[in-house]
Amino acid sequence: MSKPMETMARRNMRAALQQLTRSVRDSGFTEFSQQELQKNYNIEVDLMVLDEASSLKPSYFAPCRSPIPDPSADTSGEPYKGQDHETEYSFTRPVDRAYVMWNMHLAYYMSFCDSSVTGERTPWISQCVGETPFRGLFKYEQPEFGCYEITYLDGPSYPHVMAVIYNNLVATDDTVLCGELLPILRIMLAQLMKWEFVHQMVSPVLIISLMGLKVRVIEAFFKDQKLVVRPTKMYDFTHGNDAAFKVFAQWYMGQPIGDTVLT
Repeated sequence: MSKPMETMARRNMRAALQQLTRSVRDSGFTEFSQQELQKNYNIEVDLMVLDEASSLKPSYFAPCRSPIPDPSADTSGEPYKGQDHETEYSFTRPVDRAYVMWNMHLAYYMSFCDSSVTGERTPWISQCVGETPFRGLFKYEQPEFGCYEITYLDGPSYPHVMAVIYNNLVATDDTVLCGELLPILRIMLAQLMKWEFVHQMVSPVLIISLMGLKVRVIEAFFKDQKLVVRPTKMYDFTHGNDAAFKVFAQWYMGQPIGDTVLT
């Protein structure tokens, strides 16, 4: 059986994404203002709210419909309390705090939720990056960034991808890090390079972005020759934030939605 043909519109879209990725990579900047992204890179930054009742909710991801357990000693191990649990010997770089939050608390909690939540579930596959075809998601020179986990679906129907990333910088609500943009762009390109998605015109990405004691969620998609980046406001974990943990799990375990074929 012959491979399906890629349309010129899709080829042009991939070329535009590749050029944008090179421009961001070669810019020399570690952080971009929203105005700079719009003016110099044609990247639109819009606020997102993780509330299904909001008009600012994600466009391509929906929350899990089943009840999510609250974080507790049973569901997430020892509660995460941010600075309250640090000592004079604690490593306090953003990347070190991100490691503690994810590996010792949030990953445990999300795994518990994944195994305990009942009802119809989306068959997401979560893996370490090294077990997947996704590349270029780590930078070891300072300021470093990387990806703890990547989550996707088998088959040609849904090109949606979710990931948990970290940075050794802390952005503001008015800026976006290079270490957020490059993983997003490279994930999109990896999906669009797969023949199973040759009829897909949008490759949505949802990331949980860990920056020390600050965390946000970003939805991104490339549409109408423009990258749209939709960050939430920062969630503060200076003294822990159980409510935010629950919100993250609810959306990370949810459903892919939206028209990605655009015929």
